[in-house]
Amino acid sequence: MLGRVSDKDLRLLRVFITVVESGGFSLATARLNVAESTISTHMTDLETRLGIRLCERGRGGFRVTQRGQEVYQETLALFDRMDEFRERLALVKTHMGGTLRIGMPDGMISHDSLFISDWLSHVSDQKPDMSIEIIQDTPRVLERLLVDEKIHCAISARHRSVAGLEFLVLTEERNQFYCGRTHPHFLIPDQDISIEMIEAGGPIARGYIDRFDEEFFNPDSHRTVVHHIESAGMLILSGRHAGFLPVHYAKRYVDNGQIRALKPDEIFIDVPLGIVIKKGREQNPLIASILKDAKAGLLTTPPSQL
Repeated sequence: MLGRVSDKDLRLLRVFITVVESGGFSLATARLNVAESTISTHMTDLETRLGIRLCERGRGGFRVTQRGQEVYQETLALFDRMDEFRERLALVKTHMGGTLRIGMPDGMISHDSLFISDWLSHVSDQKPDMSIEIIQDTPRVLERLLVDEKIHCAISARHRSVAGLEFLVLTEERNQFYCGRTHPHFLIPDQDISIEMIEAGGPIARGYIDRFDEEFFNPDSHRTVVHHIESAGMLILSGRHAGFLPVHYAKRYVDNGQIRALKPDEIFIDVPLGIVIKKGREQNPLIASILKDAKAGLLTTPPSQL
């Protein structure tokens, strides 16, 4: 049985994990880039050092023993703890100083499923040496900033997949179609409003998203273009234009009677909302810390429930 765990023990345990997850010695050769005989020698060495039969191999095929399964689970837990230790050590080493740059579109402060302000409070308390910079822009601009490594992450809606970027879903954002109280459609019952009537009024287009609403409207019917949610909100409040807004953003204007959703049970768009990072940057201490907070629910759980 092992006493102190050496580097050799860790290497052999990693071989064991690969063998188990590959389903046998021969299938593990490609992943480990070594001959099957070498894998067999490593496994025999590990079993000798542990004093445990980890797997059966022979004419009957490959099978992990019951005790081997237990060792496999414990080994996974060990490496998870080691990864966490390395992450924490990296944070200590850097003191989490410098500047955390976060990108996001406008209108996020009213989101009722994300608790960004509370999370930012947590970040400031946990990392007092770190500065925070928030860059607000369209999703397209934020994508470029991520690719160029000008920001660490973005909290944004996903309207398309972009090569080189990874998306961690946090929640969904519903968008409904609104008009202001002086708009011609405001007092018309939903059942009497047709798509043709809405198109005739020239719905607002989002300039940063191609064919965002083509499920409902002909793109040629757009006569007004915006690049920010607040711009759409102002046009809708003017009473001369109608367009999509996130439900959370529109709520206060709906509640005071300034705008209404048109055919809300039929005309709506749900988009995933989450954290976007550049692929391969997960080990950056600042980004690793953000992802850890997100996976722990710090951005999606009310502070009272944490």
